[in-house]
Amino acid sequence: MVLRGSNTNHNDISFIYGGIAGVFSRTIVSPLDRIKILMQITKNNNDSFIQVMKQTIRQEKITSLWKGNILNCMRVFPYSSIQFATYDYCKKYSSIETENITIYNRLFFGIIAGSTATTITHPMDVIRHRLMCYSHINSLKHSIKDLYLENGLRSYFKGYGSTLVSLTPFIAINFSVYDQLKTQLNVDKNNPIDILTLGAISAIISQGICYPLDTIRRRMQLSGNNYKNGLDVLVQIVKKEGIPKLYSGMIPNMLKIVPNNSIRFGVYELLKQTLTKG
Repeated sequence: MVLRGSNTNHNDISFIYGGIAGVFSRTIVSPLDRIKILMQITKNNNDSFIQVMKQTIRQEKITSLWKGNILNCMRVFPYSSIQFATYDYCKKYSSIETENITIYNRLFFGIIAGSTATTITHPMDVIRHRLMCYSHINSLKHSIKDLYLENGLRSYFKGYGSTLVSLTPFIAINFSVYDQLKTQLNVDKNNPIDILTLGAISAIISQGICYPLDTIRRRMQLSGNNYKNGLDVLVQIVKKEGIPKLYSGMIPNMLKIVPNNSIRFGVYELLKQTLTKG
């Protein structure tokens, strides 16, 4: 997620700022993202975050913690940018004055932004997921080919429904919580501590609500899964592995999402304040 801008004359530039901020923050937290995903998809394994990280480094070397990061950045740039541009477009053409925008308006704009960004970038996420989660797949080309051989072009949209259902609420809640707090508390966007704090709070709230949906979509993206749909994944996980499994990897994900959100807000605001002066 990126910040909504107040000056619509800088929409195109802000689009670029949002992408840069997303790439910068995601690269920093990439190791946490990979360990979180490995914890989510490994069945009947209750190893801790540290244990999974040590095992991964021992088996694949420390550089493997950034496996798939280049592809992820290729996805994150348009993903962050599209969110911002779509959200700002909705706000601009909603005929609602900025001071009259309610939390319900923000939720609705966030849903549209999240749906648009997720739909466009989903194939990249599936390809990255395949590259990150299978040690025998070592290149982007190999990942793309492996998916295509599995079920043609349809493979690139594996778990699309679950992804849309899981990410859209997260984005909408993230947008609305951040904007609402910023408006009510009259936060100074030039104060980095305030921006980082609000980014952290919005990340914690939205992730706490939506995390089980993320676990479901990761299972849907696994190679050769026998799940019928997202609901089937939910039922099978609860029945066979227990409700806590839905939250597997949530702590490392919080360790990832909180700084990621905060850094993205901070970088975006820094770029906007310094590069648009004059």
